[in-house]
Amino acid sequence: MERTGALYERDTEISALTGLVTRAQAGRGGLAAVEGPAGVGKSSLLAQIRTIAAPPTFCVATARGVELEREFSFSVVRQLFEPLLAAETPERREQLLSGAAGQAAPVFGPVTADGTIAERDFAVRHGLLWLTCNLCDQRPLVLVVDDVHWADVASLRFFIHLLPRLETLRLCIVVALRPNVPAADRHLLDRMITDPTCQVLRPKALSAAAASSLVREEFARAAPGEHVQDAFLAACYSATGGNPLLLKETAATLLAEHVAPRAANATQVTTLGPRAVARWVSLWIHRLPAQDLALAQAVAILGGDVPLEQAAALAELPLSAAMQATADLQRIELLRAGSWQGPSKLIGYTHPVVQAAIYQAIAPEQLCAAHRRAADLLSRTGAEAEKAAAHVLRVPPAGEPELLSILLRAARDARSRGSPHAAVTYLRRGLSEASIPNERLEVLHQLGSTLQLTDTDASVSYLRQALPLAGNDRHRAAIASLLGNGLLLSQRIPEALEVWRQALAQLPPDAPDLTARLQADILSVPLFEPAAPDIRQDILREVGEQRLLEPGPSLGGKLLDCVIAGHDAVVGDPRAVPRALRAIQDGELLQQAIGTTSLALAWWVLICADRSEALTSLDQAVTQAYQEGSTSTLTTALTYRALARLARGTLTEAEADAREAVHAVETAGISLHRLLLGPFLADILIERGSLDQAEQALDWAVEGEALPLTGLIYHLLLSRARLLRLRAKPGDALEAVLAAGEAFVAAGGQNPAVLPWQSEAALCLHQLDREEEAQSLALEELRLAREWGAPLARGRALRIAGLVHRGQKGMAFLEQAVDRLRFSPARLEHAKATAEHGALLRRAGRRTDARRVLNEACDLASRCRAQPLVQQINTELKACGARPRSALAVGIEALTPSERRVVELAAAGRSNREIAQTLFVTHKTVEAHLASSYRKLDISSRRQLAEQLAGPAQVGSAPKRNHSPGSHEIT
Repeated sequence: MERTGALYERDTEISALTGLVTRAQAGRGGLAAVEGPAGVGKSSLLAQIRTIAAPPTFCVATARGVELEREFSFSVVRQLFEPLLAAETPERREQLLSGAAGQAAPVFGPVTADGTIAERDFAVRHGLLWLTCNLCDQRPLVLVVDDVHWADVASLRFFIHLLPRLETLRLCIVVALRPNVPAADRHLLDRMITDPTCQVLRPKALSAAAASSLVREEFARAAPGEHVQDAFLAACYSATGGNPLLLKETAATLLAEHVAPRAANATQVTTLGPRAVARWVSLWIHRLPAQDLALAQAVAILGGDVPLEQAAALAELPLSAAMQATADLQRIELLRAGSWQGPSKLIGYTHPVVQAAIYQAIAPEQLCAAHRRAADLLSRTGAEAEKAAAHVLRVPPAGEPELLSILLRAARDARSRGSPHAAVTYLRRGLSEASIPNERLEVLHQLGSTLQLTDTDASVSYLRQALPLAGNDRHRAAIASLLGNGLLLSQRIPEALEVWRQALAQLPPDAPDLTARLQADILSVPLFEPAAPDIRQDILREVGEQRLLEPGPSLGGKLLDCVIAGHDAVVGDPRAVPRALRAIQDGELLQQAIGTTSLALAWWVLICADRSEALTSLDQAVTQAYQEGSTSTLTTALTYRALARLARGTLTEAEADAREAVHAVETAGISLHRLLLGPFLADILIERGSLDQAEQALDWAVEGEALPLTGLIYHLLLSRARLLRLRAKPGDALEAVLAAGEAFVAAGGQNPAVLPWQSEAALCLHQLDREEEAQSLALEELRLAREWGAPLARGRALRIAGLVHRGQKGMAFLEQAVDRLRFSPARLEHAKATAEHGALLRRAGRRTDARRVLNEACDLASRCRAQPLVQQINTELKACGARPRSALAVGIEALTPSERRVVELAAAGRSNREIAQTLFVTHKTVEAHLASSYRKLDISSRRQLAEQLAGPAQVGSAPKRNHSPGSHEIT
């Protein structure tokens, strides 16, 4: 029978926790979850962490999930970090919350005055990440959370945000939980526990031998010299199943009832069993003096560790009497003394099971009245609104303004801290207290806007109720815009348009900006929900009318510009580009409309046009979203930046953006963006050769369900067609791509820069030996690409035309493709065109020229990290009699895009910490990128970086040809 310290049979778990802490000390963080039923010893194992990770080498922070505080935003996070921050000097505290970590300040300090930053959830989580990084820099950090099944949603989302970064931090997280206990968000908890970084420990009940030893210890401590008979011990084991807590409380109850530990009393033990804790608590309740019982009940009602003064006030006891009661309750091990919170001593129960037994013994009417008094007490004494609101949630609605005020303040605080989930809970309860129209309007509007991303149907319901209550034009227009957007997301297009048009009709003539905003909403419908042709035709007529008008300089005018540019881009009208540029050029949309679909349309237009301004604006948007934005804002910006980087061939960075967006969507529990993000990620993975992962991304896009019949399905269909073709299923691929084309054309689509479905269909037909059809589609796409004029679309169309035409005509198309792409930002498409040109030169018997071109193509493909293309080129080189090329391993061109960004910032004199915060990565990631870059550049210090970056890039040369970049293209 093994024993470590005060614990029996826990060597395996303690060894695992020791290994976790040791790895964290070495900079390889991890997560452990101790899972088991109540009383099995989870808390005792967590207590061992302070022995394993002893100060001052380690910094250990502890917290406990409290059932009453499941809706209190960042309750667990605050328990962990507030004592650490409070223990620091003001200067050190300011340093810990500097830079990106400053975004976490609202969690710990005063909230914003109006609480309107409802969607800065991601910024707050990212700030907490950087606070964690800053703490880890000083010494290894250990976060210990007991009863994590009762943790609040905001804290759970933060832990999930940490998971992908754990392995680069000197951090370990240890949590304890009971299985099958209702959680604030079971899905989040399951994601955390099933994450690959998580090591799950499941301590078993004690063996009969260990259980006997534990019971002997309890009797020896309370009744020295008393012999405990084996039959009595066997009865204790049988009654408790070896559960350590039940064993201890069974022994305590038997001692309190003066039951001798003899075989003759085994029957009494058996009848006690699992009721031991409740029986033990019941014994003490009936023996406690009135003031002790009042204090015990007050602590149980307030929940968690509470200031003694608060418990005394709720129990209606003088402080001196409360102090005496606390001492009495500690002596019988009902209560324990906690830490200090400012001048107040915290007190709490020794175990949640004990607290639950006390709480459940209180009569229902007494309990309700106590929670009502607790809400008043906390509100009156200046406690945080969310603490008071937790008690309001436990009492029946009464239509009281005081309770509504508490709930509205709690919702405001939760939103300001980036916890919309908690805000929704308070607001829903607030509806029951809102008795006059203005109060209901405020609550309904806040509910509708907060729920828009996570529960569209509920959002629509609340906003519909709010709209007729709005008393002024601006308020009505704001609600109508939100309501219409929710209806659009629910594919209820006629209803959305009716709401917007009614609001538009009610606006006075002197509200041009509001008018333009609502018009932008209306005109955007066919771009995002193209499955309503009759409605689309009506709106397209309005688009034509607006196109003839000079847009106003207001925010609404810029939003209209974005939407009209989107319509122009779909049909391939190049006038879309100057419109989109005009809309974003002064940066107002980034400041005032960063989360809107209109701004996303401008990015999309400029990406399709191969304009660098798209990436510049997206970089700013991502930075802004990290610093102050919501998950939705960040996901939108990352999704389109991934598309822009895919178009430019920076596949490593494109994949990183797309995966970060996927992680953000899953962490926040929102379904938006999937139908675009999934196909974009799949296309990136296809270019990198990860076909199985690409298929998973497409499944993720529709959440494993059947393909939706509405919305922007054509991107998903095209990605699926590419995947099927690469898996040698050209027939299935052709069916998918033709469906994509049909959906795109039905939506008015013509521009191959938006959806190059003809070229993909041409490749499928080519594989099926249907050459005439393939050539016809390829030439049609080439015609449309020329009308649009962007290098990527044009070069791709030329490349595909070259592939499906034979002989000299095919050669001419490929030569022109290379010419068109050589000076464009579309490096991956340039690599593909160059590779196909080299392959055709080889097949034409021009092996010397072929080797030269293929070597250039290999360099280009290597820089893009397009491994399948590199392999294809190497196959051609081998057929030419040349040695296959390996990926670039040295020199400036060998740097990955992430390494290049780190090197550029380091060469500019930025410190590792500044680089990490600029790029939103960890300090250790920066160190790893610099070390790898030094090896590739063969340097040893920062001073040499600027010289390396200033050197000319080596670009391979191509054979001379008869077509200059400006020459006429053949048809």
